Amino acid sequence: MINEKAVENIEKYGPCHETGEQKRKILDEIGFPVGRKAEYVIIAGCFQPVGMPHVLKALKNVLDHYKVSYTLLEKEYCCGWMPIGQPAVMSKNEEDIARFKEISRKLIVKNFEQAKKLGAKSIVLFCGACEPNYANAMDLTDLEVISCSELIDRYFTGGKLDTEIDYYAGCYRFRRKVTDKPVDVQSAVRVLKKIEGLRINDLDNKFCCYIPPHLEQLLGTVKTGTVVNICTGCYFNLKNGMAKDGSKQAKMLPELVWESLGKT
Repeated sequence: MINEKAVENIEKYGPCHETGEQKRKILDEIGFPVGRKAEYVIIAGCFQPVGMPHVLKALKNVLDHYKVSYTLLEKEYCCGWMPIGQPAVMSKNEEDIARFKEISRKLIVKNFEQAKKLGAKSIVLFCGACEPNYANAMDLTDLEVISCSELIDRYFTGGKLDTEIDYYAGCYRFRRKVTDKPVDVQSAVRVLKKIEGLRINDLDNKFCCYIPPHLEQLLGTVKTGTVVNICTGCYFNLKNGMAKDGSKQAKMLPELVWESLGKT
């Protein structure tokens, strides 16, 4: 069953839960511009501002460092994944999956329309869960839709870090139930290669961090104290999985890039 109350909440407030007041407060405190004319419109996501404000701060720092023209939307509509899409996929309900795709496209168009009014050329997705749903809506706009990693790759000229990390690109298993369009993971690889002195242990993306046995196996292959992610969902799962081990931490790509610039 489609969660109609969640759809109503999105239509009324934008986020898929609550009113979004806490989210807006956090983004304001970080200093993100909102509703301004800009080349790039960043989709921050429903849960990320509250769950990882430090990562969004790092992203803002990187963009400001390179003088990138960006803004947030005044009312960012949720793509519907968490309250509608994920339950449909998990239950393997094909009717609900189809209905979710229809609802998601209509919600995403609202973001496209706002971005066009701001003169934007591109939509930038910070939230990994949004990506497959925007991939399904590409035919509804002439705006470019890219990942946060792609945006960084366009401007990041290189940094230095004398350290070793584990890198988990993610398995993107769930997205295959939503779209058959390919996901871009190479932009993040290009970014990592621009960091002089960085040594990388690639974790096997055949493991899905949402599946407990897979997560356990994945964590068993971690060799360093830092696991770098590009998917926000993977970040939360790995962070929680390593919570009892005080010697290990999860990071997102923007954090690593900002550190490599020597600005922390």
